[in-house]
Amino acid sequence: MVITTINKYATVRLVPREGKNVTVVGEEGQVARFTLGEELPYDGKLDLVKAVLNHFKPEGGFELHLRSEMPTGSGMGTSSSQLVALIGCVSRFVGREMSRGEVAELAYHLEREVLGQKGGYQDQYAAAFGGFNYMTFFRGKVEVRPLTLPQELLHALHERLLLFFLGRTRLSGAIHEDIAKRLSSKQGPQLEALHELKRLAVEAKDALLRGDLERFGELLHLGWLNKKMLSPLITNPELDRIYEEARRRGALGGKILGAGGGGHFLVFSKAGAQPELIKLFESIGACLVPFDFERGGLEVREL
Repeated sequence: MVITTINKYATVRLVPREGKNVTVVGEEGQVARFTLGEELPYDGKLDLVKAVLNHFKPEGGFELHLRSEMPTGSGMGTSSSQLVALIGCVSRFVGREMSRGEVAELAYHLEREVLGQKGGYQDQYAAAFGGFNYMTFFRGKVEVRPLTLPQELLHALHERLLLFFLGRTRLSGAIHEDIAKRLSSKQGPQLEALHELKRLAVEAKDALLRGDLERFGELLHLGWLNKKMLSPLITNPELDRIYEEARRRGALGGKILGAGGGGHFLVFSKAGAQPELIKLFESIGACLVPFDFERGGLEVREL
């Protein structure tokens, strides 16, 4: 898998307080309080925070202020990014130093295995490591290999990529469950599509390393065609129609980000076709999201 991070952040601010309570202040001023020293039950409310507290078992009280620049359920790895930030923050507070790999591994364990939230490994590792990476997954092991790309290539790639918010979010768990059910037979078009996606990821990495952006855009298109085969929940007729029109107007490739079903759509444009593509997506109510590539991953700072 080829993956990169952009300059949209999930941040956690921890303020030590006297006593044995943790106060959590959410995005829109929502406040929740937990008492330390007891196992916190998972009930769908701030479960990521509870999982971190249950794991580290801090002894002193503090306030947590949570903020994310991208909405949850929009295909941008928001929940996993915030969980990585939580682990980095609380682990520093309790005096446990962790590598980025250890943070990503724990984030996966808490989100996928403890809380049972369906999904892959990529979001946790991308958020922890940051930058352009080629990731491989084999029997529960994750290898993260940084891709060193020239600045001129990164600038050219950035000019050709357009990110649109489709105006709706979705719960990815149902899509992941449907994909898992279809793959459980270990045969059929879904499994073939999965193998093809793995092959395309290798070719996409090679295309980037040799600076072949045209081929990279074509591979993005082929990847989207195969991703759609994994589950009918990933796309819908309206999105398919607008993508085909985008191809006619100068898009070499594109794909929905995350599990699918809504959220953000990434488009790779032919040189000069960007204005026409922006006009097309805005005609269906989609919003262009300005972004830049982010080289850094998890940062924990003491202020």
